[in-house]
Order: sequence, then structure tokens, then C-alpha cells
Amino acid sequence: MSRKTLLIVLVVSLAVNLFLVGGVIGGLVVGQRLRPDRPPMTRMNQPVWAAAQVLGPEQARAYRTMLRGEGMEARTVMRQTREARAQAWRTLGADPFDPATTKQRLAEIRDREAATRGEIDGRIVDFAGGLTPTERRKLATALAEPPRTHKPSRPERAGAR
Repeated sequence: MSRKTLLIVLVVSLAVNLFLVGGVIGGLVVGQRLRPDRPPMTRMNQPVWAAAQVLGPEQARAYRTMLRGEGMEARTVMRQTREARAQAWRTLGADPFDPATTKQRLAEIRDREAATRGEIDGRIVDFAGGLTPTERRKLATALAEPPRTHKPSRPERAGAR
């Protein structure tokens, strides 16, 4: 085999291997995102979303469906309030500066956020009304106690103290 042929075979082999490894990794990532029983990771860190884990499969599905329905509306409102808050903060640099107007805008934004969160809370309470007392207690505990995230403990330094 000539040196040129060997080089071509090695380059082609490298390209094929990279393609296959990329395909496998891509498939794993997409597969994880498409699993219906697994909510997105960003939601799992939120106590309201993670609380579904203590419910049975049917109740958990219904709970998450309820949150998703409410979540679409809430996401829109929260995005709008973030934008409004950014605009309110920009008024700090305006000339002339009117502190009363900025405070009023921020208060209105807080009220809007609180109302949105209140609607979500209300839907959760309504949902809980259809659960058994045992399921309701489990949900209450899960909502009151945020999920524990596993953080590795720091190794103690030798000779500390």
C-alpha cells in the first residue's frame, strides 16, 4: 500500500469515526429530550414542578398538564414583566430623572408578577382539592420543602482547626 493510499484511508477512517461518534452522542441527547416521562431539567429544580414526583403516575401527569397550561400564560406575562422591569431600570439614567415614576413602574411590575404567581398557586390548590388526603399531604410536603439538590461535600483539609 502506498503512502498516499494509506493517508487517504486514515483520513476517511477518521471522518467516518467522528461521524459515528457524533451521531451516537446526538442520538443520546435528542433521546433524553424526547422522553415523555422526563420533564425538562430546568423545571426539575423548581419546587412547584418537582412536586409532581411524589404523586402517582396519573396524578403526576394531570398535575404537569395543569402546570403546562398555566405555564404558557405565565411565561408570557413573566417575559413581559422582565422586559418592563428592564425598561424601568433604564429610566434611572434618563434626564430628567423621576424617582417617583420609576418606583411606580416597579410597583406595578411586582403586582403583575404577584398576580400571575397567585393564579398558579390557585390552580395548584384547585388541583389538590381532587386528591385523596394522603396524596394531598404528600403534595403539600413536596411544595413546602424544596427538592434537595445533591452537592458534593467539600473534602476537609488536613489539620483544619
